[in-house]
Amino acid sequence: MLSVLLNLICTGYHGKPSLSAWPSHIVPLGQRVELQCDSPSDYYTFKLYKELGNPIPPIQERPFQKKFVFGPVTSEHAGTYRCYGLNYHYAIKISANSDPVKIIISGIYRKPFLLALQPPLVDLGEKVTLECRSEIMFDTFILTSHKTGTIKDSFELSAEYHPGGSQANFSVGPVTPDDAGTYTCYGSYNHSPYEWSESSDPIDIKITGLYKKPSLSSLMGPVVMSGENMTLSCVSDLQFDMFHLSRKGVPKEYGLPSILNHNRTFQANFHLGPVVQAGYYRCYGSFRNSSHLWSTPSDPLYLPVTGIYRKPFLLALQPPLVDLGEKVTLECRSEIMFDIFILTSYKNGTIKDSFKLSAEHHRWNLKAKFSIGPVTPDHAGTYKCYGSYNHSPYEWSYSSDPIDIKIT
Repeated sequence: MLSVLLNLICTGYHGKPSLSAWPSHIVPLGQRVELQCDSPSDYYTFKLYKELGNPIPPIQERPFQKKFVFGPVTSEHAGTYRCYGLNYHYAIKISANSDPVKIIISGIYRKPFLLALQPPLVDLGEKVTLECRSEIMFDTFILTSHKTGTIKDSFELSAEYHPGGSQANFSVGPVTPDDAGTYTCYGSYNHSPYEWSESSDPIDIKITGLYKKPSLSSLMGPVVMSGENMTLSCVSDLQFDMFHLSRKGVPKEYGLPSILNHNRTFQANFHLGPVVQAGYYRCYGSFRNSSHLWSTPSDPLYLPVTGIYRKPFLLALQPPLVDLGEKVTLECRSEIMFDIFILTSYKNGTIKDSFKLSAEHHRWNLKAKFSIGPVTPDHAGTYKCYGSYNHSPYEWSYSSDPIDIKIT
């Protein structure tokens, strides 16, 4: 015993051990946490102690070998912990204290709500704001980012108060690939900073613009009748593992694995339906080992949905047998106060071209006159028209009855 003490006096403590918490230093109320003390030296025994708050006797007094599990946790377990090494035979402290580990107990209060104030698909170099809000008057909000299931970073902001409760806006960016991941937020009070609310529901932030864009097309034509099914195909010459589809900047909940085509391209087909909402779609590619890092988006595919309003009427103001080089005028009219009329031409059952004109008032009707020509053989085909509004330009009426234009 004396020789051990003399050795410590002469040589001082050994290097400090390292303390870590698994699976996380944020522990939900009632769960368990494992604290692990590691040392480069051959310490066989460690002790753990709590720096701040009320001590917990079973933790403070009991030596352990490398790992210590405690729980089910209560608010009493919240605080700052350190560990140190003991001489195996004499239970004498022979190392410096480890760096501290903060054990946060979550689930003490009701969860806040986390909102992305911009779409959660963020272009490389852009910013996104995440708003954490609650009806509880918290002092502080904490935003945490997760990658592969573990907490990567945390950020704190003082709460701002409003009549409905409290909130904090976290600005993330200009984003880099390191900012991609899953985000949650918590609320807390200044008098008990290690006691947090339940976590908010998560938000996934995907960073786009990392790889070359794929292409997106509709396999069933560029217009879909309300209530019908639609298939969109995303294709790339890069060997992506997954393809993803977004509508109006919001990603669908699922991606699809890519399939190798005979021409050495990679593809996924997204089956939509019954389609009831118009909008524009984009697709993206990603790799399995970086699922939150997506390619540059495809060019937008605008998908009008028809059958929302009553059909207009389409008239040919000249006979529909048109001499080569002459002109023909097609008039689309309706008693509905449309803002826009759209004329489409079909060949072999698929839309070849579409043209838009603002509606003109004419007595009790609205109309638009589409001048076609001087005609070439390419103008021959079937024509239909639709009505729509400026505030929802991809929601179209039923189609008019068709008119066949023949070139003589």
